[in-house]
Amino acid sequence: MTRIVADLHLHSTASDGADPPARVVERAAEAGLTAIALTDHDTVAGNAEALAAGRRLGVLVVPGCEMTAYLGRDEFHLLGYDVDSSNAELAAHCAWFAKGRTRRAHEIGKRLAALGVPVDMDSVMARADAGVVARPHIAEALLEAGHVATREEAFDRYLANGKPADVPKPELPPRTVIGLIRAAGGFAVLAHPALSPRDHLHHLPQLMKDGLAGVEVWHSAHPDHARDAVATEADRFGLLKTGGSDCHGAGPWKTALMGRWGMEAVAWEKFLAFRARHRG
Repeated sequence: MTRIVADLHLHSTASDGADPPARVVERAAEAGLTAIALTDHDTVAGNAEALAAGRRLGVLVVPGCEMTAYLGRDEFHLLGYDVDSSNAELAAHCAWFAKGRTRRAHEIGKRLAALGVPVDMDSVMARADAGVVARPHIAEALLEAGHVATREEAFDRYLANGKPADVPKPELPPRTVIGLIRAAGGFAVLAHPALSPRDHLHHLPQLMKDGLAGVEVWHSAHPDHARDAVATEADRFGLLKTGGSDCHGAGPWKTALMGRWGMEAVAWEKFLAFRARHRG
């Protein structure tokens, strides 16, 4: 197996990951990675800590985020790379989105109580530890309360899209989200397009008009045929190809994703070349 040198899709306790940003970088160094991107959900709060750890450990850290957008019924996750975490417009969006996620979490809590599987919302908020509260925090609370046997069961029975306790996130169109990433000096990449119940690849022409720069090809949940299909479309449209594990650090299997999925040296060099052109 060719060595993975860069993992550009990682999460920390700034959103729904299990490890603090510095520990994410430490794990990356232990896995022998040259570079990572911290891409927490709708927040850039962990980037400063990750960058400092990267300088200390000799790991190149690309400051990033993973932002949610909607186009009709379709939910998109957009990875923002090289964003300026101090950008006022991006910071305002993250604050707005965090408040929306908090409201969403409490609504999910009400729905779970009505379903006869209540959770302690104070515990849920404590799990988020002042970061962005997300469904994995609620899944942990369901597990702790004995309502489910695994986190996966929590999603399958209650929390996944379309399930009884599902509550949509605050909604913005991709054009707005990509604009926020670009205004903060970054560039946007469509995350794990093959994971959507509906094929997101047919949206690429419109997303490119909105300013999309690339597509995540290599992802831990992309089977070979999906990876190849995404790579083909990326090449057809001349889009940057990126990759990452989407590791959240929860449990031995999830933690083991780091170093096994991401970008090989050739793809990473192309990313660096694109990055240099973007910076001008």
